[in-house]
Amino acid sequence: MKKFLVFAVTALMMAACGHMTGKGGDNDTTATVDGTAAEAIEDVRMDSLITDTLSFDKEEGAYKLGFAVDYPVAGGDSVVKAVREFINDFLGGAYEGPLTDGKAMVKRNVEIMWGTFLEMCGDANQEEVDELFLYKMVNKVYETNTCVTFLASVTQYTGGAHGIGYDAGQTFSKINGQRFGYDMMKDLDTPAFKRLIKEGLRQYFSKEGDKQGMSDEDLKEELVSFDGSLDELPLPDSEPYMTEKGVTFIYQPYEISYYAAGKPEFTIPYDVVKPYLKPQAIELF
Repeated sequence: MKKFLVFAVTALMMAACGHMTGKGGDNDTTATVDGTAAEAIEDVRMDSLITDTLSFDKEEGAYKLGFAVDYPVAGGDSVVKAVREFINDFLGGAYEGPLTDGKAMVKRNVEIMWGTFLEMCGDANQEEVDELFLYKMVNKVYETNTCVTFLASVTQYTGGAHGIGYDAGQTFSKINGQRFGYDMMKDLDTPAFKRLIKEGLRQYFSKEGDKQGMSDEDLKEELVSFDGSLDELPLPDSEPYMTEKGVTFIYQPYEISYYAAGKPEFTIPYDVVKPYLKPQAIELF
């Protein structure tokens, strides 16, 4: 358990140290998921969203809480406003002042979250653990001249058998600040798109180097949190987001599989996912 905790915290701290700057029709069932798009997305920043890394920590004994975010300080007014609101909401939404003051926003959310965090820890036996922690981070991970994607991450251990975390991406249009998500997609209940979901999960769970991929029977055994047909797999609760290679979908721990499976995710290349995007999403690449 200690190894898991050390790894989780180390990974978060490494991410905080820098910025990470991606055609088939309904009957296309052979397209590769999580592959490279046929045409690379030109990563041109005509109007870059400039960010500053803001962090704030609070610690008392074994209790540790920390926030670190890539906070917009310059760029198009609409996208700067949208991203700032997203970050404030993700950190708890406790700050009600002007979002131009990012430091005050982070500090206020830490102050309010501290009490909630202590309640979450409850009666955790500190004699059995080195620390109890909650870390929240927001990193800019992808940007073009038309959109920017942020990845929001949580890692926490509040007692019990193990810690847990989740990731959620959010893409913003630099044209008008609109968020990209399921509402900018279409025909997601069609058999063809359901097959893309199944293929993405198959590739996630397949062993490295396995050219054939796993069978439906083996995939079904991995999806212990889902008891339906593989032809009716649910979409992740988290919104999809744009990356360098395509549109990424991610399930959180326990959402569709067991804890040790991590966060099952896959990316559908842009040339494959394009028929399932509405015009306002297509204009972002």
